[in-house]
Amino acid sequence: MTLGKLAVNDRRDGFTLDGKPWFWLADTCWSAFTSIELADWDYYLARRAEQGINVLQINTLPQWDRCRPDLGLYPYASEDGTVFDWSTPNEAYWQRAREMCRMAVERGIRPALVLLWCNYIPGTWGANISEKLGVPLLPFEEVRPHIERVVEHLGEFDPVYVVAGDTDFKADEAIRYYEEGFSAICELAPDSLRCVHINRGNRSIPEQFVDRVDFYMYQPGHNYEGQDEAWKLPEDFCSLYPKKPLLNSEPCYEQMGASRNVYWRFSAQDCRASAWSGILSGATAGLTYGAHGVWNWQTAASRGSVLGEGFDMPFRWQECLQFPGVWDFGLVSHVLDALTEGGKLAIEPAQELLDDAREAIRVARVGERIVAYLPRVTALKLRGDLDGMRAVAFDLEDKRLAHLPMRVDTQAGTTRVEQHPFGHDALVVLTPTA
Repeated sequence: MTLGKLAVNDRRDGFTLDGKPWFWLADTCWSAFTSIELADWDYYLARRAEQGINVLQINTLPQWDRCRPDLGLYPYASEDGTVFDWSTPNEAYWQRAREMCRMAVERGIRPALVLLWCNYIPGTWGANISEKLGVPLLPFEEVRPHIERVVEHLGEFDPVYVVAGDTDFKADEAIRYYEEGFSAICELAPDSLRCVHINRGNRSIPEQFVDRVDFYMYQPGHNYEGQDEAWKLPEDFCSLYPKKPLLNSEPCYEQMGASRNVYWRFSAQDCRASAWSGILSGATAGLTYGAHGVWNWQTAASRGSVLGEGFDMPFRWQECLQFPGVWDFGLVSHVLDALTEGGKLAIEPAQELLDDAREAIRVARVGERIVAYLPRVTALKLRGDLDGMRAVAFDLEDKRLAHLPMRVDTQAGTTRVEQHPFGHDALVVLTPTA
């Protein structure tokens, strides 16, 4: 059972599927294998497929901040779902994970499987929390057997392998573990795409791993005051590392309370801002959506998370599937397809065109077009005499189109696109008239 050959495109800024342009549109469902009944999984997959999701980011180990109670089914022998006998695999878990991947692939959705989440790996920020709570970590000698088990049971579904989950690389011991992980997966699945999912605001990948990842993931995350990382991270990745596809793998999650118990809930518009500002800053290969209550699988019986983190209470997963933001994310690839003429044109960040100190406004070139994302209503001020172009604004919330007047100041060498009439964010596109 296969979904086709996934590869990096010739421009190294995106993916192809069987040679055709393909946009990564994922959902984070980290705790799927431990938490979701198969009947609910079937409904979840049907809805996400309708919404255009083509990848699911899933943890192969129990998610440390999943909701309790879970199903009580773990990959290794355990009485409580936190302390494991790593030498005793639970075949029932692996067979169930296999069935869940089969069901996803039948819906046209590819698994992206995280091999080594940070809380199991010594020297990471997640391990610090585990150790404070007295939770044992993964023994080094069990890294390769675990990865062998993932490939043996789930490799037939052509997954993407995410070697590191939500991790940092500050300690030598963590790097040693992930080095072992890379060695194992490169040997066992040499033709599969590989990447790392690094923690919020991180732009540091150890040099020895850069050549072994096929694309980069970055994470703006869920800090209220850190949302500018949505565009700062791709700018830094583009300047620091060899060119490879880049995607926002964990933007703020819809209706998630901000981290550290800040009194805030991220809206669909906040999520769109993270998505579009990243895309126009260089993260053009894809995008990941998240809803608080899906990734950790909140139910009516949930009593909080396993090890906990500072977020407000999630919505139940059934309510999360009705959130509007995922439909906005599903529209992104269609807008990009129209702008790039089916993938023939590259999206090139062009922030130097912005004649405005407000960096949250992002600007890019797509062929002869200029595209800007405005998270709030304002006039768009650009450098250059752009006479001979016309401007339209696409309302990203209500999906309306407005034709906007432009004023060119020939003497100053600037162009002003007048304020659009919508009450929320918009994509402004300038196109040559000739």
